[in-house]
Amino acid sequence: MSMRDKVNIQCPKCGYSIEVRQWSSVNGEKNPGEKKKLLDGTLFSVKCKRCGHTAQVGYPLLYNDPAQKVMIWLVYDKDEVKHVTDYFKSSKNSDGDNKVDRACRQRIVRDAFRLREKLMIFDSGLDDKIVEIAKLAFSQNVQKQHPKEKIAAAFFSNEGGENHIEIYSVSGSAFTVALTQDVYKTLDDTYSGKASFAEDRVYVIDDVWALGLLREFNGEHR
Repeated sequence: MSMRDKVNIQCPKCGYSIEVRQWSSVNGEKNPGEKKKLLDGTLFSVKCKRCGHTAQVGYPLLYNDPAQKVMIWLVYDKDEVKHVTDYFKSSKNSDGDNKVDRACRQRIVRDAFRLREKLMIFDSGLDDKIVEIAKLAFSQNVQKQHPKEKIAAAFFSNEGGENHIEIYSVSGSAFTVALTQDVYKTLDDTYSGKASFAEDRVYVIDDVWALGLLREFNGEHR
């Protein structure tokens, strides 16, 4: 079920009161329109009726798609990460009304960009754990090729119909690397067993998680 509330915020430019519809949960299967807004980045934007300024609003949101067996919780508070982690663990172990299918992929993200990225990954039929490993490996390669650049972030994207990794440096430079099926399969064959085991321990699957897994994996295979 998708749920939303109405709240008022002040326009950061002119101070005018703006009514905002904040979604506490979105069901991607039943509400494809809201899912589309998540993907194009407009669900969290609001335009001031007085001055025309477009502002971004951030709030916690649970994205759920029963057909894809996916639950993604967007939270901004560090303390909420533990709270949601505890909820996810209890829901998978519960035999009551809150029981969640054990095959359901449960994730926690810290910003709307990461939520959008997870949706694109799962819509592409890929494993986000393998994609995170690919992002880290590609970023390290770009860093070696451009030693003067400091890598700031990397994102998966399938815009244009092709899977690729977009890598950004602190200076503002951007690099795009294709995530081909051959590369993905090689990483999947190498790390899938270890990554699947690691998934049972955490719900935040990101670059920090990928770095820890690779260090553990490489340590075991020296």
